[in-house]
Amino acid sequence: MPGRYSSNTDSVALPYALRMDIRALECFLAVASEGSISQAAAALHMTQPPLSVRLQSLERELGVTLLVRHGRGVELTAAGRLLAERGRRILSELSIMIDQVRAVGDGTRGSLTVAVGHTVSPRLLPRLSDNVAVGQEIDLRLIELPDDDVVERVHRREAQAGLLHLPPSGPGRPRHAPGSARGLEVAVVSREPLVVVLPADHPATARERADLAVLDDARVGISPAAGAGFAAHARAAWEVVDRAGLRYRHEATSVLHALSLVEARAGIILLPAQVTTLLWPGLTARPLLQHTPVVETAALWRPDEDSPVLQRFLRAILSTPEPDVLGPPFRRPGHDSARTP
Repeated sequence: MPGRYSSNTDSVALPYALRMDIRALECFLAVASEGSISQAAAALHMTQPPLSVRLQSLERELGVTLLVRHGRGVELTAAGRLLAERGRRILSELSIMIDQVRAVGDGTRGSLTVAVGHTVSPRLLPRLSDNVAVGQEIDLRLIELPDDDVVERVHRREAQAGLLHLPPSGPGRPRHAPGSARGLEVAVVSREPLVVVLPADHPATARERADLAVLDDARVGISPAAGAGFAAHARAAWEVVDRAGLRYRHEATSVLHALSLVEARAGIILLPAQVTTLLWPGLTARPLLQHTPVVETAALWRPDEDSPVLQRFLRAILSTPEPDVLGPPFRRPGHDSARTP
């Protein structure tokens, strides 16, 4: 039918007039606000003739008279008053829509779900994301899970990204993500050494570094079911001084519960260094005399995930330097503070 069209995705036919030029509507609203074509032309930084042409084209397109011109300026007809009222609302909504579309496109509006392994320090995410959500319209959802479930959530698109600890690397032990992470992008976003956490009045706290070989306390561990990557680090560290094999007397499925066992003097525990920022009175951490592989935290995501919020999050965490999170008291002798531990 002449003057009408049908959308490819919608059966609703819209009037041809809805194709009106937005600029023409802005010009009409300026005239309606100023009550004068000449004053509206000055406000729009244009000359009067092209403004008059736009107004005439708009009236012709709509098939109605919008303005009554007289010596003192213009007056709106009934149709003009309706267009002015609805037009202002449309332009306001259009401006809001444009701002929202741009925000979604640049990743400052939307949602982001991050699955986080049980052993990953809660202090890590704020340092990595570095104001990703501050002042933005982003709904963040953090889910704490065992490592295998972190990977599964990312695979199933129930989380856009995951954070977990990788198993130790070294001779005969190449760095790798869990086997279930195949098909996902994996990148190391933080490195930190192991520390031992002891009761605050433990004799070993008198020394700058703790020697695992002489600590005969009961051992507290994190269950591999909760964090397989970190559990492998702790096992490898204890095996350096205990060839007979690792022996845990107590085991917990969360870092906080494990720390509560240490405070209760049930034993001592090896944990990533960032946990030292979470310790409460009654607990003390010491760096190790023995050399152990650094604990690496990795981010995982689907390579086909096109969420702008995720891309912004990844740019932040992948550009974040990996500082010596322990500070001077915990550095190894000769350690350069500008280098990764």
